[in-house]
Amino acid sequence: MKNSGNKSSIKTKSEKRSALLAGRTLKSFNPWLSYVFVLFHPRAVLTNFRCFAVIITEFFFVQFLEKFRILRIPVVHVDHPLDSKIPFRPEKVPIYLDFINLWVRPLNLLVQRCGWWKAGKLTREWMRRFRKLYEHSAEVYHFRLTTTDRPAYNEMREFRQMHALDPHFLCVPSLHVATMAMAFGFYRSVFAKEGFTEEEIGRWQGELYAGAVEITETVLFVKQHSVNCIPAALYLVSSNFPDIFSEDDARKFLDDMFRKNEIPSADADETRSYMAGLFEKFISEGKTSENWFVPVREFLLNYEKNVSDSAAQKNPGT
Repeated sequence: MKNSGNKSSIKTKSEKRSALLAGRTLKSFNPWLSYVFVLFHPRAVLTNFRCFAVIITEFFFVQFLEKFRILRIPVVHVDHPLDSKIPFRPEKVPIYLDFINLWVRPLNLLVQRCGWWKAGKLTREWMRRFRKLYEHSAEVYHFRLTTTDRPAYNEMREFRQMHALDPHFLCVPSLHVATMAMAFGFYRSVFAKEGFTEEEIGRWQGELYAGAVEITETVLFVKQHSVNCIPAALYLVSSNFPDIFSEDDARKFLDDMFRKNEIPSADADETRSYMAGLFEKFISEGKTSENWFVPVREFLLNYEKNVSDSAAQKNPGT
């Protein structure tokens, strides 16, 4: 006699995969498996290498050509007095350098949760957006390069490598921060569209968001960016990728920064207020501008003029 067991007890592939991943954190997924997957998946390989070509051109080439005085794009110092209220914390550099793994680890998750073939399609979608992020940033970088004063600190290997590989001319908008915002928005969208359970969304989306905010804070703690760089990055993402990261997402992101009492509360409040005000300025001006980047370019022109005027006042005879 055939068993007429309850059909509702039969699990789908999605349910089985979900059960196998129960309780796992994003940090438990091996990023190195994701790197292999990203590079060579047949559904994404062409998109991947187009993206890498843009990154090499618009991040490395631009900076080193400027360093060796071949491009000669004007460079604006975008330091702000508030930067001095964020202490230099070199021990946070491993968190800062985790920004690539933050978006790479979840690709391994997608393979195990959605299946290898579907994950390839999602990877291709991410890499297309990632390429566009660099292309949009270049619309500012080719107009003005930007830098800040970095401490002459070489006691840790990470800083020696970072300073050697990054000539530090691409501060506004911060690609580090923009990547964090876009990664959070992208995976949040994937979790919703691909039928992840409420428990999975709460666990993985929460971990991803907390990591994105923490890494964004470290760009100031390790003195790789200024407070001016963060709102420009969030404006970049919310303007060009509003389907996954909105203006309100950016506002919440800024409001959630520096809430761990690592700096005095008055300094945290002042820093958040300044960044929020600058973000709103970009948004307001962007609504009447022909292109998204116009407010950022105008900001840099004004900053350049103010820095020049200040230097002239300090050194009237030069």
